[in-house]
Amino acid sequence: MNKDEQLRFSLMLAFQTVTAQDKRAQSEASVKKIIAYAKLINEFCNLHLTQTFPEQTIKLPDDRWVTQVDAAINQHIEDLQKREQTKLPTDRETLIQYYDRLQQRKVRRSQWLFYAQATTEELADLVLKYMDEEIEEKNSEGYQ
Repeated sequence: MNKDEQLRFSLMLAFQTVTAQDKRAQSEASVKKIIAYAKLINEFCNLHLTQTFPEQTIKLPDDRWVTQVDAAINQHIEDLQKREQTKLPTDRETLIQYYDRLQQRKVRRSQWLFYAQATTEELADLVLKYMDEEIEEKNSEGYQ
């Protein structure tokens, strides 16, 4: 949503609010009230939208592999949405990369709320837990 669309949407919400309270939305007093509400809605969204719906819950180092694989996957998704079909690569390695990356993306989508709400201590505890699990798995498999 661009800035103009956001402002227009705020104005529509404000108009709806005022008309729900008073059916005479065309009066000068109502118009002023609608504009004031729209400004408040827009300011509120600007302040709190990123906290409510973070675009990126965590920042990871830029990985060229991830960027390339995501771009390819996104193109296939776009093809499926537009044409209801896509032509996947036939080589096993690329299919494994797609599958692995799609699993990562699915986990991220399902975990975004947790990431947004978890404390630093909770995250640190979970990181240590998973590190311990990796150590246990390596030891049980005979790896050192």
